[in-house]
Amino acid sequence: MTQVRITASLMAAFLFMIIQSCGGNSDTTPQLQVTIENQFTNLPSNVSVFFKVQDGAGKGKAGLKEADFNIYENGSLISEFEAVRKIQPNEQVLDYNIMLLLDLSGSILSSQNLAPLKSAAKSFIDEVVPSEGEASSGAVKVEIWWFDGSQNIKQLQPITSNTTTLKNAIDNINASMSSDNSTNLYGAVIQSVGIATQRLSQSQELDKFGSNSVVIFTDGTDQANRYTKGQALEAVRKADPSISFYTIGLGGEIDEPVLKEIGKTSFVSAVNIGELLDKFKEIGDLINSKANSYYLLEYCSPKRSGSNQLTIEVVQGNLKGSAKTIFDASDFNGSCNIQ
Repeated sequence: MTQVRITASLMAAFLFMIIQSCGGNSDTTPQLQVTIENQFTNLPSNVSVFFKVQDGAGKGKAGLKEADFNIYENGSLISEFEAVRKIQPNEQVLDYNIMLLLDLSGSILSSQNLAPLKSAAKSFIDEVVPSEGEASSGAVKVEIWWFDGSQNIKQLQPITSNTTTLKNAIDNINASMSSDNSTNLYGAVIQSVGIATQRLSQSQELDKFGSNSVVIFTDGTDQANRYTKGQALEAVRKADPSISFYTIGLGGEIDEPVLKEIGKTSFVSAVNIGELLDKFKEIGDLINSKANSYYLLEYCSPKRSGSNQLTIEVVQGNLKGSAKTIFDASDFNGSCNIQ
């Protein structure tokens, strides 16, 4: 009996030591998610990394400065004296295009829901388009399209960053625009993918990094039967990863499972028109944080040859995160500067 008691005591002490050891080594620092989108080098020794920074909930971290970043090459910290670095303003390197696609079939245009929809859409514009001087000012642009049961979607406002122009276009929505009570939802989804893809190509032609968001509002299901659900979902599935999809549903006639699949980035629904304003703002906030999560960090590497591991570490208060990539320093020399 005595030996059993001793063994039990030793076991309890052993378990306590394990628990204490695990607890002592655990890192309770809240983490940031750092995702490298692209990286490239230019002579004489310029290294550029385009990446996004999000918190643990996936919300973008805006306003980070050079001092919030640490650069490690092959595991060693590179000081600012060894490597001049700069965060380039988003408006110079990023095109963030937002496509707002509104269901303006008869159920909306001929109902009391039109005025609240217009108010919600204008609040969305306020949410996603930065004011002058804010982070990503000039990088974020919005275009507005609409659909009913027709074959093709229709443009309400070409792409712009002018909030007054966008809101005026929304104010001009009226009941005479369409008498079609049908809804070509699947066709609208397919065509939105095509337009968003075209915007990405245009960004590349301007030597900018492109990212797009497609936001689709509807109060019903596809009735036109011009395309199948499978075709619409396939278009979303095959879309470029740089395109995000959001859907906003209103009322009890929507097909939530379908809208969730189309809005693979995020889907929200309003039970009644009174909830619509908050739902548009919710999606707008998500897009705003995503647009502000992108950074282009450029620095002058002290390396002069070979393949090297680059680690970008972000530290903001008690938040920390990092990501790694590889760059080739062949033929690098010492005449680098950052514009």
